Amino acid sequence: MKAWSKEAMTSFDVRATARELDSLLEGALIDKIYQVGERELKVKVHVPGVGSHYLVWEPGMRVHLTWRPKPSPDQPTSVSQALRNTLSGDRIERVTQLGFDRILRFDLRSGRRVHVELLPKGTLAVTDENNVIERAFPARRFRNRAVVPGEVYEPPEGPPDPYELDRDAFLELLLEADRDLVRTLAVDVGLGGLYAEEVLLRAGLYERRESHASEFEEDELEELYETLRDLLEQISEGDLRPTLYRTTERDYVDVTPVPLERYSDELEMEEQDTFQRALDEYYVTKFLAEKEREVREEWEREKRRLERTIERQRSSIEQLRTKAEKLRGRANALYLNYNLVDGILSELRKAERKGYSLDEIKRRIQEAKGSGIEEVERIADIDVENRRVILRLPGENGEVTVPVPIDSDVHSTASKLFDRAKELERKAERAQEVLREQERELEKLLEEGPPEVELEELTVELTKRRKKDWYERFRWFISSDGFVVIGGSDAHTNEIILRRYLEEHDILVHAHVHGAPHVVIKTEGEEVPETTLREAAIFAASYSRAWRWGLKAADVYWVTADQVDKSAEAPHGGAIIRGKRNWFRRTELKVAIGVQEVEGGYRVMGGPVSAVKKHCMTYGVLEPGNERKSDVARRLFELFKKEVENLRRYLTVDDVMRAMPPGNARLLEVG
Repeated sequence: MKAWSKEAMTSFDVRATARELDSLLEGALIDKIYQVGERELKVKVHVPGVGSHYLVWEPGMRVHLTWRPKPSPDQPTSVSQALRNTLSGDRIERVTQLGFDRILRFDLRSGRRVHVELLPKGTLAVTDENNVIERAFPARRFRNRAVVPGEVYEPPEGPPDPYELDRDAFLELLLEADRDLVRTLAVDVGLGGLYAEEVLLRAGLYERRESHASEFEEDELEELYETLRDLLEQISEGDLRPTLYRTTERDYVDVTPVPLERYSDELEMEEQDTFQRALDEYYVTKFLAEKEREVREEWEREKRRLERTIERQRSSIEQLRTKAEKLRGRANALYLNYNLVDGILSELRKAERKGYSLDEIKRRIQEAKGSGIEEVERIADIDVENRRVILRLPGENGEVTVPVPIDSDVHSTASKLFDRAKELERKAERAQEVLREQERELEKLLEEGPPEVELEELTVELTKRRKKDWYERFRWFISSDGFVVIGGSDAHTNEIILRRYLEEHDILVHAHVHGAPHVVIKTEGEEVPETTLREAAIFAASYSRAWRWGLKAADVYWVTADQVDKSAEAPHGGAIIRGKRNWFRRTELKVAIGVQEVEGGYRVMGGPVSAVKKHCMTYGVLEPGNERKSDVARRLFELFKKEVENLRRYLTVDDVMRAMPPGNARLLEVG
C-alpha cells in the first residue's frame, strides 16, 4: 500500500470531527487567522475555561484542532487580513456536517457561517445571516454554482446520506441496483470503497462482495443493514476509537475515527485519545516527513557541492605543486649543468654575431645531430619566435626539458624559475588552507547529518538561545560525582563518540541490548567512583531499546578505553571489546528529566534519578510505561513551568522530549 495514500478527510472523518468540535469549541472566541500555506489557514481560538488553541482550515483537505501549529508569518496575507476583519471577535456556536458531504459548517454568534469544503477544488466561504457570501478562499466558479462574494452560497450536490436510509429503503436500494454489492454500498449508499468493504467484513460477507444483492438471503442483507447502523451510530454518537495506520516501514497511510478490520492484517494500528489528536498526528507527521525529505535533499545537495568543491580544490593544489616541482627541477638542472648551458648560450650568441640567423643555426644543429658533441645533443629544439633554446638536461630525478632564453644567463633563468616555483607553492599553501576549511565544513556537515525537523519549528514559541556545551550535541548527563557522561542516539553518533571522544582513561559503558548506545564516562584522568559507574549503567540501559520494549531491567557492562578495539573490522558504530567485561546485572530502567539552571538560561537534563536530583531544580521520574512520550513530555513541561518562572522563554516541550528515553513512559513522581 502506498504511503500517504490518504490526502483529504472522508465523509466519516467529517462526521466525527463535527461531533468533537461541536463539543470542544462551543462559545470559543475567534482571535487571529493566519495563512500558513498556499491553501492552509491557522485559526487561533480562545476556549472559555480552557485557553487558547489552534484550528486548521485547509479547503479541499482537512479541518481539525492542532497541538503543533505551523509558524505564523511575520505579516498577515491579504486573505488572512480579510478573514480577520470579518471573523475576529466572533464566537463559535455550533459545528455541523452538511448532510453526509465533506463540508463542515461553523455557525457563529453573529449569524455568520463559515463553510469549509473538503471536496476536490473545495473552497472556504463566509456567509452572512442571509447566506450571502462575504468572503471566499479561494473564489471559484463551477458549472452549476459560484462561490464568490455577493452570491448566495449553494453547496455542491452531495452524495447519498446513509444516515437517512431506514431498513426498507436500504434493502430496496440494494436489490434495485445494477452493480455488485460492494460498489452499490460504495456509490449508491455513499460509503465509499473503504467503508463499503469494512461493513461487508464486519457482516461476514466480504468474500462475496462482487455478487449482486439478489444473490443473498434476506437475513444476510438485514444483518448487513444492522452492521451498517452499528458503524454509523458508533461514529455519530461519538463512541470513537480514533486509529492511525502504519506500514511496516512506519509510514502513516490512513487515520479513521474507529478501528477498521479492513486494515487489521496489513497495517500496524495505533489508537489515539481523540480524533482531533489522531488527525493532527497524521497530518503533522506527514508534513514533518515532507519537510524532512526537503531538508535531507537540501543537505545532500550541500554535501555534493562541498565534495565537488573539495575535489576541484585538491586537483588545483596538485596541479600547482606539480608545476612548482617541475619548475624547481628545471632550475636545479640548470645549476647542475651550469657550464654546459652557459657554453651553449655563448655559442648561440656568438653564431648570431657572425651573422647567422636562428633559423640557420637551428638547421645546422639538426644536421649535426649524432655527431657525439654533447652541446649539440642536449639541444632539443630552438624556439625561433620566442628566442629560446629547448634543452634536455640530466636532473636529480632523470632527464629534464628546460626552455632557456638565449639572451639571458644561467643564473638569471634559474632564479626566475625558483621564484615562479615559490609563488606557485605559496598559492598551493593558500589553497591548502582553504581546502582544510572546506574539509572541516564537510566533516561538520557529515557529523551533524541532515538537520532534524524539530517540533520547535512548528510552534509559535520563540525561545531564547544560549551557548551550549560541547557534549549537548549527544545524549548526556552530569553524574553525582561531577563527571560528564555522553551517549549516542544512533549508529552515526555512536561512531563519532567511539572514534573521537573515547580517549585514554575514559570508560565505555554498554547495555547488552542490540543497537544500544555507546556511553562514555569522560574521566579526565580521574578515578571513577562506583556511584558514577552505576549511574552510567542506568543511563545506558534506559536509553536503549529496552525502554521502548517496556522492559524493567537490562544487563550492562563497562570496560576501560584500552580494551576497545576501534579497528575497521568492527561494524559501523560498533567496537570489538578485548578482555574482561565488568557487569551490572539487571540494571533498573528508570530516569529523571529535570531543568537545570545554567549560564544564559536553563537546559533539560535526562539521566539517572540520583544525578538529576542533585543537579536540577525540578524534575520528574519516569519508567517504561504506556503513556505516549509526547503526552508525558507535555505533562512534565507544564509541571516545570509552575516551578520555573518564565521557563517558556528558554525551553519548549521539544527540549523535554529530546531528553527522554525512546518510547512510551509512565510518570512516577515529581520533585
